[in-house]
Amino acid sequence: MSSGLQPTIDPIPELIRKIAIPAGTGMFFHTLFNVVDTWYAGLISTQALAALAVSFPVFFIIVALIIGIGHGASALIANAIGNKAPGHACRLWGQALILALAAGGLVALYGLFAAEPLFRLAGTEGETLALAQTYLLPLLLFAFIFLLNAACSGLLSAQGDTHSFRNATVAGCFLNVLLNPLFMFGIGPVPGLGVLGIALSTIAIQFLQFVYLWHRCRKSDLGQHFRIASLRPDIEAMVWLLKQTVPVTGQMLTTGIGLFAITYFMGRHGEAAVAAYGIALRIEQIAMLPMVGLNTAAMTLVGQNYGADKTDRVTKAAWTSLNYGVVLMILGALFVWPFRDQLMALFTDDAEVVRLGSAYLNVAVLIFAAYALLMIGSGILQGMKRPIFTLIVGLFRHILGPLAVLWLLDPVLGFGLPGIYWGIFVVAWIGALTTVLYLRYRLGAAKDVGTLEAVRVDRVSTGRSQ
Repeated sequence: MSSGLQPTIDPIPELIRKIAIPAGTGMFFHTLFNVVDTWYAGLISTQALAALAVSFPVFFIIVALIIGIGHGASALIANAIGNKAPGHACRLWGQALILALAAGGLVALYGLFAAEPLFRLAGTEGETLALAQTYLLPLLLFAFIFLLNAACSGLLSAQGDTHSFRNATVAGCFLNVLLNPLFMFGIGPVPGLGVLGIALSTIAIQFLQFVYLWHRCRKSDLGQHFRIASLRPDIEAMVWLLKQTVPVTGQMLTTGIGLFAITYFMGRHGEAAVAAYGIALRIEQIAMLPMVGLNTAAMTLVGQNYGADKTDRVTKAAWTSLNYGVVLMILGALFVWPFRDQLMALFTDDAEVVRLGSAYLNVAVLIFAAYALLMIGSGILQGMKRPIFTLIVGLFRHILGPLAVLWLLDPVLGFGLPGIYWGIFVVAWIGALTTVLYLRYRLGAAKDVGTLEAVRVDRVSTGRSQ
């Protein structure tokens, strides 16, 4: 079942819209799924809200692997499609499925042995600690299903099909609205499970989404070429996949570590500060949804055109995606800033949590454009099979920068929470501007190589004609 798109031929702006809008819509409902979880947790208590907030950095290992496997597979498969090598593309998908199962097993072990020490390291204790463990452990034990969905989504998006992911997440979001209260509060013979019910709802929906996405993959153009032999371990294909996946996963893990570090510094100022940061992150995620779609579009278009050696289209796709991203994030900031109090109040009636979250968003809106450059820049570099730089930027932006800057501004100089907010601003913009400079260099180098190759081919053709 073809997506009907021709990423190496059709006009770039039209392709970006056709790929980005369904992908962004899908991520809107995926994020809304998490927002629904946060809203229902707020019905339980502020401690439940804080439990979900402190769980997110620990859960982020799954997010990192989802993006690493999904984007890594998508970028390589897109290159293989551009290079007209469907057999190689199917082998890559088979290895992505194997990697998803293996990584899921490792995450389960991580949940059993590392989750509680990490919570304690972040200063979580008492009822919040108990609730966080109850919520998070089942998600980590069933991580493999999240990762299989990522591998399926990677195959589909490489072919330009972002509609299937959208359909799965839209259906999952609406189902979550029904299952959350059922599992949380109980009905009839079904007992109320509290925050455990939120986790079980998520797991059940992930299984249903996998059934749908697997069906869509098998019906796709590449899926029809897929054979059981593609699931046999292929060292060469796995090495290629790991070279693309490990840096992306590492870069996303730095995000999780950075969130953990920020949560630690927030925790120095009380439970309300942690809960406020957790809610504000959800609001940021909603504002950044268009970037997810543009990231997918940039990676798919750059990947296929890079594989087909169409460097002019690579450059146009890259800069068009970045321009769209900056404009959309500026519009997002203009919406969030005047309504920040009201947005926070949607999740809690705790006045202190609303006040602290609003203060954070007052600074965060100034970072939105930087997030566009970072997220879309990462997709462009993945499409060009250059993921290492995003890992380097991630190490600075999420670990080295926050640990140094936040430590200096908060405990050393005593600026408190405002120091943390502005420290995040400084570090993010340094990473964004560095990414843009590197992209200019890398795209220029690719164009020069393409020009030299065109000259060489033209000389050979001219020689033959003579």
